[in-house]
Amino acid sequence: MKDIKKILKTTNIIKASPNDTLSSALGKLASSHDAAFVFDSEDKFLGVINPYYTLIKSSAYDGSTKVAHALFHPPHINVKDSLARIVQLMNESKIHYLPVFDDENKFLGITSARRILAFMKNLDVAKLKIGQMPHTQKGTVITVKLDDPISKAQQYFKEYKTSKIVVVDKNDRLKGILSHYDLIPYIMAPGNKQRRGDRGEQIQFRQTPVKKYTKTLVLNLSEQNTVKDAIEQVLNKAIGSIILIDADSRPTGIVTTRDMLDLLRTDKKKKNVSITTKNLSKRHVVTFDDFTKYITEYIQRNETIFSASIVYEGEKNDRLFKITVHLTPFKGRPLVISREGKDFAKLLQEVKAVVRSG
Repeated sequence: MKDIKKILKTTNIIKASPNDTLSSALGKLASSHDAAFVFDSEDKFLGVINPYYTLIKSSAYDGSTKVAHALFHPPHINVKDSLARIVQLMNESKIHYLPVFDDENKFLGITSARRILAFMKNLDVAKLKIGQMPHTQKGTVITVKLDDPISKAQQYFKEYKTSKIVVVDKNDRLKGILSHYDLIPYIMAPGNKQRRGDRGEQIQFRQTPVKKYTKTLVLNLSEQNTVKDAIEQVLNKAIGSIILIDADSRPTGIVTTRDMLDLLRTDKKKKNVSITTKNLSKRHVVTFDDFTKYITEYIQRNETIFSASIVYEGEKNDRLFKITVHLTPFKGRPLVISREGKDFAKLLQEVKAVVRSG
């Protein structure tokens, strides 16, 4: 990345020693995506300690486990990696803090999701409306009621493979959010508490109402807000998710840090662009191919469009041409752009201009 310094952190990095206990290392962190960077006595980077891999994904460790036995080896960011590659590694590893190395494998510092979001808010993609985001969890909000037992939430965490559940009242209005990470202190405390081993205490914990562990400070926006609005809220309030609500304060979706970072990725599956022609003369093949290439590349870059089709219909004598482009968005009604005329090149340029204008 050309501007790696803009997302690189070299000071105040959370560090741990191989001989530290897991409890002491995790006690320095604030969420399931955080990481403590582990170095040996010679300041050689060994790996990270991350709540997701030590507590959520694995149950093999307890608070007294030495850090050396619970290390996770994260992806290494190279200073020349693209921003798209960096967010791909970050989201796939489920760690929002990754180490950065130079070409000689020398540790330079770390990069974080928050630093990338701060950089991202000034990019064009941040102008996108939340309702147009392809990866947002819209319409699939997982909720529990305030008086539901923790056991129900635990079941949902496992069943839906999610780390956050929205908490609502009896009228389905937003009341807060429950994070899997917030329950960890009652299983194995990151700080000075001990793992609960008594079966009676475990049963009592599972029967406790969700409201006891619910965070009532939540960020909420509507689908009409922009990605930049979401980023600014996340950065200012240090909360990783935003709840989308309707006019009655009922949750309609969740926008996570991962969703926003995904907008920068280029490794996603190519969008489908179908091309149909009728009576395309040989003398127009090259020009038409350039046109379809332009439209196809534009569709791949545009985060709001799911698929497209291009239809060309011409008269056999090349006296009249018709171009129709169908754009199917992730959300909303399809857009149909249709132009007819006698000047083939001019016709294509007109359609390009309409597509660009959105």
